Amino acid sequence: MQAHPIHRVPGMRMTRIALAICGLAGVIGGAAAQQAVQPENVVTVTGTSIRGVAAVGSDVTTIRREDIAATGATTSTELLRSVPEMNNFSASGINNGQNQANFVDQPAIHGIGVGNGGGGLTLVLLDGHRLPGAGINQTAPDAGAIPTSILERVEVMADGGSAIYGSDAVAGVINFVPRKSFDGAETKVRFGSADGYRTKNFSHLVGHKWDGGHALAAIERSENTALDGFARPFAVADQRRWGGADARSTSCTPGTATVGGVNYPIVAGGPLGPGAATRCETNRGNDLYPAQHRDQAYFSVRQDVGESTELYASFLYSGRRLDSRVSGSGVTSGGLSLTVPASSPFYLPLAGAEAGAPQSVTYNPAADFGAAFTNRITTSTRSLVAGANVQLPNDWSAKVEFNYGIEKDDVNNHGINQALAISAAANGTFNPTGIGAQTSAGVLSQIGNFVTRYNARHTLKEAQVKLDGPLFQMGGGKARAALGAGTRREEMEGLTSAGPVGGDFTAAPYTSIGTRDDDFIFGELYFPVLGEANGIPGVRKLDLSVAARHDRYSDVGNTTNPKVGATWTVADGAKVRFSAGRSFHAPSLADAPSAIDSRAIRADCLPGQHLGCSTAGPSDYAVWLAGGNNLKPEKANTYSMGLDLGPELLGGFKVGLTYFRIDYKDVITFPTFGPLFNPIGAYDRYRTLRPAGATDAQWRSTVEPLLAGLRHDGLIYPDVGLPLAIYDLRRQNFADETIQGIDYNVEYRLRNSAGQWNFGIAGTRMLKFDQNVPGVAETIELLNTNYSVRDKVRLQAGLVRGAFSAALFANHVGSYRNTGVTPVQRVSSFNTVDGHFAWNFKDGAVLGNTTLAIDVTNLFDRNPPVFYTGGSILGFDAAAANPLGRVISASLTKRW
Repeated sequence: MQAHPIHRVPGMRMTRIALAICGLAGVIGGAAAQQAVQPENVVTVTGTSIRGVAAVGSDVTTIRREDIAATGATTSTELLRSVPEMNNFSASGINNGQNQANFVDQPAIHGIGVGNGGGGLTLVLLDGHRLPGAGINQTAPDAGAIPTSILERVEVMADGGSAIYGSDAVAGVINFVPRKSFDGAETKVRFGSADGYRTKNFSHLVGHKWDGGHALAAIERSENTALDGFARPFAVADQRRWGGADARSTSCTPGTATVGGVNYPIVAGGPLGPGAATRCETNRGNDLYPAQHRDQAYFSVRQDVGESTELYASFLYSGRRLDSRVSGSGVTSGGLSLTVPASSPFYLPLAGAEAGAPQSVTYNPAADFGAAFTNRITTSTRSLVAGANVQLPNDWSAKVEFNYGIEKDDVNNHGINQALAISAAANGTFNPTGIGAQTSAGVLSQIGNFVTRYNARHTLKEAQVKLDGPLFQMGGGKARAALGAGTRREEMEGLTSAGPVGGDFTAAPYTSIGTRDDDFIFGELYFPVLGEANGIPGVRKLDLSVAARHDRYSDVGNTTNPKVGATWTVADGAKVRFSAGRSFHAPSLADAPSAIDSRAIRADCLPGQHLGCSTAGPSDYAVWLAGGNNLKPEKANTYSMGLDLGPELLGGFKVGLTYFRIDYKDVITFPTFGPLFNPIGAYDRYRTLRPAGATDAQWRSTVEPLLAGLRHDGLIYPDVGLPLAIYDLRRQNFADETIQGIDYNVEYRLRNSAGQWNFGIAGTRMLKFDQNVPGVAETIELLNTNYSVRDKVRLQAGLVRGAFSAALFANHVGSYRNTGVTPVQRVSSFNTVDGHFAWNFKDGAVLGNTTLAIDVTNLFDRNPPVFYTGGSILGFDAAAANPLGRVISASLTKRW
């Protein structure tokens, strides 16, 4: 990547921040001199800025250390797949690394914001602070960068949080909380296996406590092999055996020659007469799940200094390598058609064709270069946090924190030099027909030696100060407050280039630089109005909270986001919750008009599937416009109401129920793939189709302005002929959405002679997911489609008997409509069972303090439900199912 100058924060702004910090330091120093108070290690819970207080009105789900172990997850991304509120529950995920766009899994609570531009609408935190962004087309952080071995718990707040955290916390917040009191050492090894798939993990953790301090150091390595598309029989494009369409490609070798609009299938050793275009399975060489390797390290330390100050720091490193095989059809960006002139020694004798007329021949690289090319993606994440907690008089506390993070991503997409292939076919040195004499090894080596590179660097710099403490006594306790201010700078630098591996660029590299500054202030008030001292019948306790945050951005203006919450304890074991607020999401730096992925992409034009492609021949293509745009911020009004019933009221039962609603405005997204196949009027402005009877000159006058100024991904006009259709899939402030649903959780605990039994059910039922495009009358109902599955449920039955523990989990992803095909397909539900079995050995010279665990994912080896698709991932929906099958893992954990 080229070096670029770092943009400096304006001097006046830095002066104000420095004065604020120095002023706070003076207050702290003076207070500390007046009264020496021992610092308190009081927890701040996700969803609030006030120490020692639970988030008022919002439900926070906690995944404890033992729950994490029971999932058998080796990465934090895998861990989140066990949470029903998450978009990728029970699924492998769509971010498989087949191109620069999708190699970072963005967690999305309730599926809100999936595919909506480069930034996520679920805020990911590590111990309450942000991580740097990640990706080429994204700026949301990579949750998988957090090693699971360091985690004490994970807190999930499925409620708006911009009043506390600022941008991105629209759907909610996920906070990964590391261990802070671990003392000793812990080593874990884990091996897993499925049909055609292997995984292994190693971690070592060392913690030490001393009087007034603690330190933790951890290293972790995890890796898995790829799952080849050939290893799963359902991964095919010809889905007629299951009632679907034949979506096989016409980009084959031997393929189809076309002269004068007549197709001639090319058959080795046979007559070359007119006929239907050749079809073939071109994408089976794609990996259904990529090979990955992660090396991670984490270090944290805290130390009391004097009688009132605690200093702390932490450092996270994560290095990731991802290899994903992509078939030859994929690397030619919608297929490739080469012209073979009559002067070529590879000119075909086509019966009935005009003598000497140029022949357009479809080409697939698989014949010359194998079933797949391997893309390699490497990432590096570093996060450094340092700060101080100072205990002030009267139980007030001050916190100063600095956060610096940097992410570097390097993507290498291998393929063929399409321009060289075209020129070599034209001059007769390259045979694209698949029959007859072979192309020389020298020419093939040049054509196959090509890589497209994408590089990105994300930088995060943040400084924040906060004060919190009690105000006055109320009936339920002390009213408390928190207030603070800070500044954050985000930078994203991108570069893309293409050329021979290890050689010169074929064109000038394209660079993109984006910078954003955010100055913010925030405050929160907590009022325990009623409590044990003044409670009344029907109102045992009543807690209220009010929070607000004001952000001033350098590029998208100012925003103020308030939130109110109430928790009403009706009686012991019965609580009612309510919250209402406003949330905000600033457009990602990856969504700007100059974004690194802004381009025109050559794509398939499939008759019977894509609008405007009914007359498409093998050599015809479409163009997708992709990348950034001039965008407004997204805003949302969020509401939640909940009921919690505890064992004091229900014996061994515990019940939680939460209704949520989000009114989401100016949604940033590409207009799904609806413009390709959905005829409703909402998509008309995002597609330009060649009119019937239009001359080339008339159509050219429409096409040229649409493609002006965009770099090309694949061969498109004017390098080749005109496309049949252009679909504008750039990010837009496309629509408004109304989202409603219910989260629920029921637990029951029972102890008898067999041991301690634990039963539970947790799930989400979506009630509404409507999309309204301004100016269009009809509502797009996304509920119960492959965008928003209605039901996701996880049941648990567990037993702890002495040193032995066992748990079974039943996972359900409900059926839904696949609106990507005509007629609409009803996709069956995906139901799997997982198991966790552990033996804890407390005594013994060798096995003392050792846990042996066996984990089974998808115990009955269920295949994903049939999903009609002709894309790069075939036969199943990676957003709602998992192709790995039964995975059996064994782990050994030793505490020293």
